[in-house]
Amino acid sequence: MAIGWRSIDLRRGLFRLAVMAAGLSTSGAAALAEDNAVTWLLPDYPPVTISHGPRQGTGYADIFLRYLTEQTPEYAHHRESSSMSRVFGLMQQGQPVCHPSLLKTPEREVFVDFSGPVEFVLPHHIVVRSDRIGRFDAYRNTEGTVDVGRLMKDLGLVTTYQEKRGYPPVVSAALKASAGQKNVIETSADDEGPFRQLAAGWVDYIIAYPDEVNWFAELLRQADTVRFEYLPIAGLAEYTIGHVGCTKGAWGKKIVERVDEIVAKAGTRPVWVDAEARLLDAAAAKRFEDVFARNSPFRPRPR
Repeated sequence: MAIGWRSIDLRRGLFRLAVMAAGLSTSGAAALAEDNAVTWLLPDYPPVTISHGPRQGTGYADIFLRYLTEQTPEYAHHRESSSMSRVFGLMQQGQPVCHPSLLKTPEREVFVDFSGPVEFVLPHHIVVRSDRIGRFDAYRNTEGTVDVGRLMKDLGLVTTYQEKRGYPPVVSAALKASAGQKNVIETSADDEGPFRQLAAGWVDYIIAYPDEVNWFAELLRQADTVRFEYLPIAGLAEYTIGHVGCTKGAWGKKIVERVDEIVAKAGTRPVWVDAEARLLDAAAAKRFEDVFARNSPFRPRPR
């Protein structure tokens, strides 16, 4: 009888061990699954990411992300529509999320791990209506570039800029210096709005990328008498690099390192670079090709 109870106790012990082992195995599998899942937060930011309309999914960051997904089957990739405020809010909370197209800034590096170069674009420009371009001559130097700091101090010229948008240091410094001025207006993250305001004459200039200028000029279908011109900004490099950004930490670092591996294998002119070039007007496309030929960040670098 005593032997029988010991046998039952042994079986019970083995059963408990099996349950515990199963539980550990399940939790381990769940942890592994979570570790290998990537949530991509995608604002509607044409022509970088296009979330709606007949050209949905054709932005150059969309094309890059599809390429990356195909090349990394070991990860479960999930896409979610999201505002930039939510992107950065979740990253600051330490949530494991990524964004495929970010400008690297010192403020963001506090809570974001960045990949190496992923996108190659022409830099921010001052965008104006062609019939008002003469108003900006006083702020252009001998090379034709605009001193954005002096420009923003002109209270008679109104501009608008978007919250949570990344700007290069020269522009960020000018915005900071002009904080509180009535002619420098902060708006929401709506990308189309500033171009509509510029086309209507409600603002005198905005700061945007050349690919945006061509995109919104086509989208708005404005009258022939209203054309956008864009002027280079003094102090900016002739191109801008975009990066994948993931929540800072061991997980984010692992993802961006994998991104770097994939980009390195994509060749000296990855397919999404062509998608970017096609968005430009003829003059900008010619300049893009010239700048790219001289500065391509995708060439193999000597070790």
